Amino acid sequence: MFIIGPFLIIGWFSAYKASDTMKDEVGKTMFQLVKQNHTTLEKTLSSVRDKTITFLDNHFFSSTRQFAFWTGIETLSEVSEADIILDRWSSDGTEYALYMLNAQDKILPFDMPFKERGVIYTKGSFGYLSWAEQALQEKGAGAVRLTKSDSGSTVTFTRSILHPEKYGESVGFLVVSKLEVLLTKDLMTVQLPENASIYLFNDQEELLMRVGKEDLPLTAFPEAVRNHTSGYYFANKGSTQWLYAYSHNSVFNTRLIYQIPLDSITGNQTVYQWIIMVMSAIYMLFVLFFVLYLLRSIVKPLARLVTFTKLYEPGKKFDFGSYPSRLDEFGLLYEAFLRMTRRLDQSVEENYVIKIKQKEMELSALHSQITPHLLYNTLDSIYWYAVDSGNMDVGSMVKDLSRLLRIGLSKGKSIITIEEELEHVQAYVRLQMKRYPDTFEIFWDIDEAVKAYMTPKVILQPLVENAIFHGVNSMDGEGFIWIRIKRNREEIQMIVEDNGFISVDILKLELIVHGETNDKGYGIRNVHQRIQLHFGESYGLRYDLREGGGLVATIKIPLQENE
Repeated sequence: MFIIGPFLIIGWFSAYKASDTMKDEVGKTMFQLVKQNHTTLEKTLSSVRDKTITFLDNHFFSSTRQFAFWTGIETLSEVSEADIILDRWSSDGTEYALYMLNAQDKILPFDMPFKERGVIYTKGSFGYLSWAEQALQEKGAGAVRLTKSDSGSTVTFTRSILHPEKYGESVGFLVVSKLEVLLTKDLMTVQLPENASIYLFNDQEELLMRVGKEDLPLTAFPEAVRNHTSGYYFANKGSTQWLYAYSHNSVFNTRLIYQIPLDSITGNQTVYQWIIMVMSAIYMLFVLFFVLYLLRSIVKPLARLVTFTKLYEPGKKFDFGSYPSRLDEFGLLYEAFLRMTRRLDQSVEENYVIKIKQKEMELSALHSQITPHLLYNTLDSIYWYAVDSGNMDVGSMVKDLSRLLRIGLSKGKSIITIEEELEHVQAYVRLQMKRYPDTFEIFWDIDEAVKAYMTPKVILQPLVENAIFHGVNSMDGEGFIWIRIKRNREEIQMIVEDNGFISVDILKLELIVHGETNDKGYGIRNVHQRIQLHFGESYGLRYDLREGGGLVATIKIPLQENE
């Protein structure tokens, strides 16, 4: 139950939250739908309003003659002409009617108040028109109303016609009726679920349009739907839960409401959720029985393995006893544990032998240190003997040889400072200049800031040796060697350059450096390989031909601090 209980609780809670989330998402979706539908309706009403403005501009206020025509109709032919113009504007299914006030008591050929379209003159006032007073309050802006007549109810757009010179007076009304022809097309573009209804109200709470089974007044809807401008709302009515999505538009003061039974959208989701939860509970019961079975087959061998782990010590004999062979994971784990203990015992024994051999090698190394120590002392004695005898040249050569050997051995270290490497190559150069006097000159260009960084030892001496013996040795004082050490961003470059005149096959030299040929050149190959072993393949030795003759050997190593 510790395993199943939380799972079922979380599953039921998740199903409950998923239901609420889905309801909320359905509400948001229907709200977006009602807003889009309302926007379409408002565009239709706006087009009707714009069309009435165009009508008044073209036929009423474009000239005084036209204004006089509409306000001074007397004959039957003038009435027919006016009706023809209004019929032309009624081509989209709507009907245009023009109500004019007969302020001058003109004698008309027939009684017009019984007409419902075309031009209609009325005597005295517009009091007999129920919508006249509301239309006058709009002051020419126009309003959407539900108009009732003997032929039935119709949705109309009504706007008063203000006098062009006396803005406070109205000379008539322009009425566009049967707007339901246009609005029905907009409402029917939305396909709602079964038993859903659509209601369109104006600011007078008149039901202008309805798509559904029954007419409902605005007061029949929940208070939140009536008082809030836009949104969605869930309410229970009887045993049915309803979704109300509503939108209000301030241009024509209309309110569009969708009334949808929630079950028609969500379907049998609740039933499906209960079925899923019951099936989950049954499934988890099977899982529980299976877990109990696994516990019986796992806990016992696991406890045995834990006991072995606690008692076992590497290198000591341990009796694991007999254990029945199993083909499952625990059988494989047990066999792997036994193999591991055997390998570990073997490794302990091998490690013990290696340590003994290591001690022997350390002892041998201590013995081997006696020989260079004796050599250093002997060279030191020869140096002081030469100095005491007044032979300073021999003394300096012995001193340089001693320094050359000390730095070359470096107590077994493979990495030394650049300053020590520089001392090593300088000692070598002084020895060679004593051996070959007046044969070549050496020029030094050393960046003092790089001396503290580290470098593999004895990498410059082989390059300088090659430059002397293969480059400038036979040039009788005209040979020059340049040794430069400088920093280039995060790298150090060591350059040995000579002006030797003997032609060099640079491609063959590159093959020697990279060990791709068996020709001689062990020194430079050793330098390149040691650099790459320390720092990787991005670094090493490179040869280039020097402009004017000779070679340029460039070593590239990374910056490495002296730890």
